Amino acid sequence: MAIKVDVPKFDPAVYTKITINDLVIYSIYHLHKQGGEITSEDIISTCFTLFPRRFSLRKYPQWPDSAVITRRWSDLRNKGYVVGNTARGFRLTARGIRFAAKVGTALGGQRVPQPRTIPPEVKTRAGKFVHAMETSDAFLHFKKYGIHAKVGEFDFRDLLLCTMESPAEVLKRNIEQYKEYAGIYDRQDLLTFLNFCEDRFSDVLNTDHKQPVRQLRIKW
Repeated sequence: MAIKVDVPKFDPAVYTKITINDLVIYSIYHLHKQGGEITSEDIISTCFTLFPRRFSLRKYPQWPDSAVITRRWSDLRNKGYVVGNTARGFRLTARGIRFAAKVGTALGGQRVPQPRTIPPEVKTRAGKFVHAMETSDAFLHFKKYGIHAKVGEFDFRDLLLCTMESPAEVLKRNIEQYKEYAGIYDRQDLLTFLNFCEDRFSDVLNTDHKQPVRQLRIKW
């Protein structure tokens, strides 16, 4: 996605003191305002365009250092700021948008508008799923044993309202929607749990199954 809006100018003396993660989040928000899909290439280009001193190669400052940026994907997902990956593209969560506002203030004179108020019915729906997650057997087991928790595939699929025949694309879609719900309530513990599940069941999430199943549909 090409940048279609005026590119803001930032003082290197200011942005060089801000962490890489924070600048990446702000860059993603800059793309978010334009709408459409956000690819890893978009993010790399925008980071370099907005903050060249922080994202250029040392020996060749006219080129972006993509490795510095791509190493941040896991951090941003773990903090609940973004969902997605390099294959499917990225999307800011409500938590990520709120954080971008703080980064915009730190940059000076480029305050990011606060996100729109979440409709009551959406927050109510999110609350129901948050409650279902925090009372699930899978989460309670994770809460007790942490990264050593032995969450079974059946419990994982049941958590996502899926069966053992559900295809990978449905599982991935639902887990990202759950992250959105957790983000609305700033539930970092649930986001950490969902990231743990993604890692534990990465093989299941990357395997396609043929039989169609019911999907979790979210109406905003």
